[in-house]
Amino acid sequence: MPEQPNNTRSRRQMLKSVTLLGSASAVIGSSALAALQPTPSQTEGPFYPDIDNDLTFVRAKEHRAIGDVIYLHGVVQTPAGKPVERALVEIWQTDHQGIYDHAGDERQKDKDPNFQAFGRAVTDSSGRYSFRTVQPSRYSAGTFTRTPHIHYKVWRRGFHELTTQIYFAGEEHNVKDRLFNSLKPDEQKQLTIAFRPAADLDAGVVTQLRKDFEEPKLPANARIGEFRVVLADVHG
Repeated sequence: MPEQPNNTRSRRQMLKSVTLLGSASAVIGSSALAALQPTPSQTEGPFYPDIDNDLTFVRAKEHRAIGDVIYLHGVVQTPAGKPVERALVEIWQTDHQGIYDHAGDERQKDKDPNFQAFGRAVTDSSGRYSFRTVQPSRYSAGTFTRTPHIHYKVWRRGFHELTTQIYFAGEEHNVKDRLFNSLKPDEQKQLTIAFRPAADLDAGVVTQLRKDFEEPKLPANARIGEFRVVLADVHG
């Protein structure tokens, strides 16, 4: 039988090589696809022992937090004054000694174990929210001292997220606080809240707070402050 031309033999060898490469690619491709399995799910955690709008009491604890009880209430609204329903309002702060529930605070071992430290509320159809907590204390932060304050975060889909802090009217350390003094005078006014005894407030406010926390009456020495939050619309 006559010998086949070299170009014919080369073409058959090339076809054989392509077939082998194709098979190898299919194996590699199938292996890669097999490796892309859905990520396994797990339960959420760790959880805070209690996340609600009452920071003076931690679920499963026997005693309440130490410190002077204060109530924070207000509304979340648009710049036009329309209430923002179902906005998530979160606060966090130090306990009565100025200690945060945070691993970065070196005084963790001395914190009040009965203080919740973090609270969460959802506004109602009127844009209203409320918290019960204790008066926070000033504390040292590096080379300067922070005046008593409470951190706020508020968000709702369709609005710009707000992170801010509120301060206490009449607190002498306000004027020495760097963050407070970084604010313009009108901004300081917006974020400085006057806390007053229940006897000095409208009875309707007190009645509503009693309902919020299912109390027959508010503590005799409790003080109440109102903070109105204005959220900017993302399309505004």
